[in-house]
Amino acid sequence: MTNLFEKTNIKATELKNRLVRSATHEGMSDEDGSPGPSLFKLYKRLAKGGVGLLITGYANVSKDGLSPFYRMQAIDRDELIGKYRELVDQVREYGVKIAMQIAHCGRQTLDDVIGTQPIAPSAVLDTSSGVMPREMTEDDIERIIEDFAQGARRVKEAGFDAVQIHCAHGYLLSSFICPHTNRRTDQWGGTTENRVRIVREIYSRSRVLVGDDYPILIKYSAYDNMENGLRPEEGVVVGQMMAEMGFDCIEVSAGIFEDGGSTLGINQKGTKPLQAYNRHVAKLLKRRINVPVMLVGGITDPTVMGKIVKSGDADYISMCRALISEPALARRIKEGNLEPARCIQCNLCSFYCPTRPLHCYYGKTLKDEASEENMR
Repeated sequence: MTNLFEKTNIKATELKNRLVRSATHEGMSDEDGSPGPSLFKLYKRLAKGGVGLLITGYANVSKDGLSPFYRMQAIDRDELIGKYRELVDQVREYGVKIAMQIAHCGRQTLDDVIGTQPIAPSAVLDTSSGVMPREMTEDDIERIIEDFAQGARRVKEAGFDAVQIHCAHGYLLSSFICPHTNRRTDQWGGTTENRVRIVREIYSRSRVLVGDDYPILIKYSAYDNMENGLRPEEGVVVGQMMAEMGFDCIEVSAGIFEDGGSTLGINQKGTKPLQAYNRHVAKLLKRRINVPVMLVGGITDPTVMGKIVKSGDADYISMCRALISEPALARRIKEGNLEPARCIQCNLCSFYCPTRPLHCYYGKTLKDEASEENMR
């Protein structure tokens, strides 16, 4: 597994290995969206666990971009910068680089959470929630571009090593790219180029604010399971466009909320959990671009991780659920224990997100969970 523990660089930022903690919803912010005590504890555990790059849970860039899930983080105002700087300083003690993922939830939120009708590129019903969003105006789009760029600026000022733009899983930017959710006929819809335009504008404006040397990463859904959704062939083209824009690393994911579980790799046949289920798209993309590629999606076996890197299908192995279950997985692999992660992809961690903080719930009662939390 020596290839997993090579030192690499994303721009001038050196990573001590090729193992990445992928972003998720954590539900550990204070009521104002600032990082709470539990989040400090979580990131310290992950930093001690040995990953090379820790990507935070998504933080909203706009008041109307808040998740309906329990206590989403925020990066929508300057007064949050100081608290995040404290978080960065603590993580850095363990030699880990840290990036913040910034997002807007778009149509995947609720009116009573944000106090207004959710926005989207087009007024298309979200069948998973029953939400009918409002089609965005030109002014809305320009505001969102600026909100993301200002979020990137705050991330840099807080001392993070990089910022990651969230363009996956049906959230606002993802919904611009997906043909099912973007049915516009103006410059923001129709062709692939037009549907990707908002991402291009966000990158360009963010680059102005953070400078040429600061790493800007992106996570995107390369395909989904909707009837009129994004297919892998077009998803690879979208990834090429992102590389040409100047993004410094591209994380390949999949799916939107209402497509039946492709984000989580849910196996419709009910057999064993899928392993590295986005690898086929990452492989196609990696062979067309010179930008580093992160692969996320059900990767729990260290032997598979090593093979992915050795084959050149991806440069980095990005994990979420495996590290929820076992935060010290990277350290264990480095020490020579190549047993698969204890995560069985039961997805209880995801299913509890709307109402509870992030936790591995498999095989535990709520009483067990409370006892563990008191011991941390």
